Amino acid sequence: MFDTLRLQDALTQYKKDFLAFQWKNEKYKWVAVQCFQENWDINAPDFADMLTRSLSKTSNLLVSMNNFPRGMIQEFAQAEPEIVREMFVALFDENRDVIERIMEFKGKANFLLEKMGRTGISHYQSENAISVYLWLRYPDKYYIYKYSEIRRVAQILHSSYQFKKGAQGENVRNAFVLYDEMCEIIEKDQELLAEVQSQLNNACYSDPHHKTLTLDVGFYISRFYSQYVSDDDDANEKQSFAGEEKGTALADEDVSTIRYWMYSPGEFAVKWEEFYQAGIMAIGWNEIGDLSLFASKQEMKQRMKETINPDLSYKMSALATWQFANEMKPGDIVYAKRGLHQLVGRGIVTSDYEYDPSREDGYPNIRHVNWTDHGEWEHPGQVVLKTLTDITQYTDYVRKLEALFEKEAEEEDEPEVQADYPVYSEEDFLSQVYMDKSSYDTLVGLLRAKKNIILQGAPGVGKTYTAKRLAYSMMGVKDQERVMMVQFHQSYSYEDFIEGFRPASGGSEFEIKKGSFYHFCRKAADDLENEYFFIIDEINRGNLSRIFGELFMLIENDKRGNALQLLYSDEKFSVPRNVYIIGMMNTADRSLAMLDYALRRRFAFFEMEPGFESEGFREYRAGLNSPKFNRLIDCVESLNHDIAGDESLGEGFCIGHSYFCNLTEATDAALRSIVEYELSPLLREYWYDNRTKANDWISRLKDAIK
Repeated sequence: MFDTLRLQDALTQYKKDFLAFQWKNEKYKWVAVQCFQENWDINAPDFADMLTRSLSKTSNLLVSMNNFPRGMIQEFAQAEPEIVREMFVALFDENRDVIERIMEFKGKANFLLEKMGRTGISHYQSENAISVYLWLRYPDKYYIYKYSEIRRVAQILHSSYQFKKGAQGENVRNAFVLYDEMCEIIEKDQELLAEVQSQLNNACYSDPHHKTLTLDVGFYISRFYSQYVSDDDDANEKQSFAGEEKGTALADEDVSTIRYWMYSPGEFAVKWEEFYQAGIMAIGWNEIGDLSLFASKQEMKQRMKETINPDLSYKMSALATWQFANEMKPGDIVYAKRGLHQLVGRGIVTSDYEYDPSREDGYPNIRHVNWTDHGEWEHPGQVVLKTLTDITQYTDYVRKLEALFEKEAEEEDEPEVQADYPVYSEEDFLSQVYMDKSSYDTLVGLLRAKKNIILQGAPGVGKTYTAKRLAYSMMGVKDQERVMMVQFHQSYSYEDFIEGFRPASGGSEFEIKKGSFYHFCRKAADDLENEYFFIIDEINRGNLSRIFGELFMLIENDKRGNALQLLYSDEKFSVPRNVYIIGMMNTADRSLAMLDYALRRRFAFFEMEPGFESEGFREYRAGLNSPKFNRLIDCVESLNHDIAGDESLGEGFCIGHSYFCNLTEATDAALRSIVEYELSPLLREYWYDNRTKANDWISRLKDAIK
């Protein structure tokens, strides 16, 4: 049961925000269900491929910061398709209890981790992820369970259902019941149902029983509706952020029983690494040792000043040590900070003050703390605290820290916030890359059809510059996270590209380490709804047969998604359909061998030509308004005509436009530099056996800018 009037008020606000932002941001849920329904086939011959297609529209429902259930279940399916098939058969067996099925699925995921030798990492198949699978398969019955979300909904709606950490089975049952009760009320709101129905299209699941709408309303209540709820209206807002492991609330009257400390050793926490030990954290001063051994308090203070905080007064160090030894107690909460802005851990003090001279790590004076690693976090900056400091009095600040760590400790991460990348269109490409629209359309068409393309051309035609902007224009945004560039060279190998044995950290043993293309493909496989671009500069400088290995087959357009066993790890690997490969090749490099024909037939080749006649370059040229620049360009165009007609050279050696770009002003010094230090050495290389011709053209270029 819950406060139905509060839900009615939430629905009123939901309808106001529905078209403003909610539908635009959350439509993908309906799309995800439809995609799953259209692709799911438990008897598919290629189960792994079917699973990948079925989950391809789930977006952040199955991937978020430090949480990768979709990627892991797809990796399991690649390695052990029949085991994973049976896992889903059992999960979707409606004749059995749903909680029993969820726990069994988690147990099988643990089994697969051990079978694949992946112990020590998470399989990410939490109750949250498994409920997504259930909802996708039976969208008229199930909802997505997320602890932080349903707990917040229950608080705001004043529900009688309780959600407790660790009680996952009971939490899931209560969540489904609460959402069912909410759904009964939502189904009576004809205005809302009509509004949602008007937005559904063929790509969306019709949601006849409004379960997906209900879970979206729940998400909205937990994330957005709370801002409309006043503190006076919502007593649950005043509940504890802190100490749930101990059942202790952080209320003003409770601060005398729990002390909260900030641990940031050294001025500005610069001595973090010196005080960190694997396994536990020892809060104490290693060089100082047993305080009782000092002859006087003054001697102890001086020693502190010299060894720990030379930039602080001894008073701060002495106070911190006194608090550590005499005021801190088991049950207190400690936050660990590295530097001014990085919060790295939260822990509960678990021992009294101890002196143990036998400790080999150099920390004889210790208190043990049960730490939770937190990772990177930008400090909010309300309070700057140094060394071991009692922060109990900063109640609002502690509430923020506890809320942050409570959220981190929940079994599911919040959906990853999508970055707001700048838009990049075809028009942006044509304005920056000196290429006509017809050539651009051809280039995009070739890449989409073949998935692998090589931009070849003479020096200075802008191959590298074009490659990145081609990727941006096809993505529609300048998302550098989905673009990766490497450069091949004679020492580049399969081990750099895919995987290979490398010395372990100790140096005495070797371990398999993954290469750049492997990591990039795994990243793309977790985000199949978006396109990814892998750019290879100087592709013909590497030993391509050795670098690509078995990828010769896997990169083919019609082989994408197929898996082969890797050379070193025996792992199954595939190149996702959403990965495009763009190579660049300088046709004027005489020292390079021909491309391997097996690789050549897997790429389309696009010849890039000097863009002096493009509309963009003509506008750029007019903007400089320089007669000397114009004469130089006219001379270069004549030079290119001569190069193209030379039997020993040809069009692949023509001089490109990029030598002359990015000038804000065509000064004499800039033009002389281009001719003297860039074009002249190039011409001497071109006509190394015909000095007279080279010198003649160099003189003509110099005359053009006089």
